[in-house]
Amino acid sequence: MPADDSTIPLILPDPLATGAENSAGFGPAGAAPDSVAHWFDLETILALPAPIASFADAAEAAAQYRRAARSENTRRAYRAAVARFCAWCAEHRQNALPATPETVAAFLAAAARAGLAVNTLRLRHAAIRYLHLLAGAAPPTAAATVATTFAGIRRAHRRPLAKKTALVLDRLLPAIEAIPNTLPGLRDRALLLVGFAAALRPSEIARLTFEHTTHHADGIELFLPWRKNDQDARGTRLWVPKGHTDLCPVAALDAWLAAAGITEGPLFRRIWRLPPPRVPRGTRRNPVADRYRIGTRPIDTDSIALIVKNWTGLAGFDAAGFAGHSLRRGAISSGVAQGVHIARLKQFSGHASLKSLEEYVELDELRHNHPLKDIL
Repeated sequence: MPADDSTIPLILPDPLATGAENSAGFGPAGAAPDSVAHWFDLETILALPAPIASFADAAEAAAQYRRAARSENTRRAYRAAVARFCAWCAEHRQNALPATPETVAAFLAAAARAGLAVNTLRLRHAAIRYLHLLAGAAPPTAAATVATTFAGIRRAHRRPLAKKTALVLDRLLPAIEAIPNTLPGLRDRALLLVGFAAALRPSEIARLTFEHTTHHADGIELFLPWRKNDQDARGTRLWVPKGHTDLCPVAALDAWLAAAGITEGPLFRRIWRLPPPRVPRGTRRNPVADRYRIGTRPIDTDSIALIVKNWTGLAGFDAAGFAGHSLRRGAISSGVAQGVHIARLKQFSGHASLKSLEEYVELDELRHNHPLKDIL
């Protein structure tokens, strides 16, 4: 089962509170690397402020809105990248903040020699830059030393982009059939089918709420208040059609909401399996049905990836090739197989441009509509 279907942890950690002393955006220059990493963690956790009553409140509000300029997924990735950078600096007795261009170049080179992908190094490069901007220091990543080192890494370690396997219909159906009618199973079935039917990114699945769903006779309207490429923050409306097969996303979602008793808040949440009730020592334990506790917070994107991997693996596929993004890729690939025009696919998937969508459909288009397939 996915990782979030497990015994309840004894302690559920609360988010750290932000430090008021750093709200102006000036970091602990010259501090020990572990202190820098801790400060950066605090400075990238978002908690929108209460109504403003003073200049200090306004300054804190401005700091929070600056953090909100980047998504939670980006901030979480930056926190992990900065933590690794600070640990490396501590190991090699280098300043993490402000870091010299030579330190950053050496860090990237060491990571490249360790076999890290160029995209991972690009993320770490961006995180180090953001760390310095947040602290009010000049980013060392702008120096020629870092730029040329990174350019050399990109050229020397060029490799094909490993795309996740598309969860197309002939893979989705066996995965759905492998899911039992337990409470976690109802959630996972609804998550897979809704994510597929609306070509959603994992972060968009995690953000779905009951308040932003509207039921109609022929399907469900979803409203996403924020979506990638929606820079005007006007929100996006999506349609999930009512089906007539075992892959009906509306029936799956209704079954999950009814079983979980969800009438507000996030649609897809963490679930914990509760331990069986205690019985007096020496008493025979009778079989009991599994008991679960449903959380109040939304499921995270890592858990969505585990859900996809879990059920595709149990359906007999190589789970290593799948991830949360496989749902979106599978929906687009299935549209290509059905001969849907690329302009309609762009509207369906919400891509900002045809160029970005073409990365999804080029091989699928050739596979299904190769100009020579009927004469070879």
